Amino acid sequence: MRKLLLAAAAWAAFAGPVAADTLTEAMTAALESNPSIEARRSRLEATRETLPQARAAALPSLSVSAGASASQRDGGGAPGSSNESWSGSASASQLLFGSGAVAASTRQARAGIAGAEADYNGAVQTLLLDVTTAYAGLREAQAIVAARQRTLENLETQRRFAEARFNAGVATRTDLAQAQARLAQARTQLIQSQGALAGANETYMRLVGRPAATLEPVPAAAGLPASLDEALRAGAEQSPTLVSARAAALSADAAVAASFAARGPRVSLEAGSSLGNDFGSSLSNSTSDSVGVRVSIPLFSGGAASSRTRQARALRDAAGLEVAAAERQIRETVTTAWTSVDTARAAYASAREQLEAAELAYRGVTLEQEVGLRATVEVLDQEADLLAARLALAAAERELAIAERRLLAATGALTQPR
Repeated sequence: MRKLLLAAAAWAAFAGPVAADTLTEAMTAALESNPSIEARRSRLEATRETLPQARAAALPSLSVSAGASASQRDGGGAPGSSNESWSGSASASQLLFGSGAVAASTRQARAGIAGAEADYNGAVQTLLLDVTTAYAGLREAQAIVAARQRTLENLETQRRFAEARFNAGVATRTDLAQAQARLAQARTQLIQSQGALAGANETYMRLVGRPAATLEPVPAAAGLPASLDEALRAGAEQSPTLVSARAAALSADAAVAASFAARGPRVSLEAGSSLGNDFGSSLSNSTSDSVGVRVSIPLFSGGAASSRTRQARALRDAAGLEVAAAERQIRETVTTAWTSVDTARAAYASAREQLEAAELAYRGVTLEQEVGLRATVEVLDQEADLLAARLALAAAERELAIAERRLLAATGALTQPR
């Protein structure tokens, strides 16, 4: 036990000053430093670039090129001849009609961006919920260590009291043995809870990016829906999972339009100009200018175009079914989360009442023991009940904090705190 306490002290010295001691600060620190969120943010920025890329197909394109060449010709014994020339050209094209390909690709890009934004928001909410779980779990672990430490001190007092009574011939050896056994058990449980606290500290540090010491109580969550119907409506409108599924359905529908457009004609306006001559020539440079309209119509592709269209339709059907599945899942998730909040609130209120009653009973039993009305084992049993009440309250506080934020996450309302 002494080694574990020394390790805890060393960890606290390494941690240094603690900046995040509230849930809001912990969430903010996690969003600013979590590498997974940073990676998703970069992927979102990359996805947003698909929209200007899709629009670029409808804009004019311009290119220039230049070159120089030298050639040597042998004449079969006669002196050879050489030629050195240069040339340059410029060309421009503008799509006039693409059978809806640009509009389809633009729709697909917008849907992809909406889906990426929903996925990013979902990742943010998952991180915030994980931080809440780690924060509340760390507070529970700290409360458990404190409760077991108090129990250990109380049991040490009971052991000394039983030993004194045994030496005075008032108590039996059984009373002393019972106090010693409970004291040894309490030491073991305290060591185990200190190990669990060290693990909770590491989980918190992994998510938040910095260590924590004593944490402030978790406040009641703001913005909770007032009724189950309101929660269901919010989930149907803004749940990242459902928004992402709907965006995927829109992208799949645009892919069908793009596959049709690939089978239609394309009309573009093209213009070009070229200039060239031989090096050292006294003649004027040769020039060539052109302008015209190009029409291309795919006639036969071995069935590939038709196959891609059928494939796109099948994927569109699958995306529509996935939206329906997501709607069912969201309804279940929101309903379960709503019920969990009610359960957690009732459990927290009950745990507070249990602790108040256990503390009152423990004070009464110890006073009755001093006047000889209670045996040692009765005090030990009441101490165990008091410890159970403290642990139950710590667990209920953790569950309530998590349940409220889980409901916000289910409805898509768990956002970065301000």
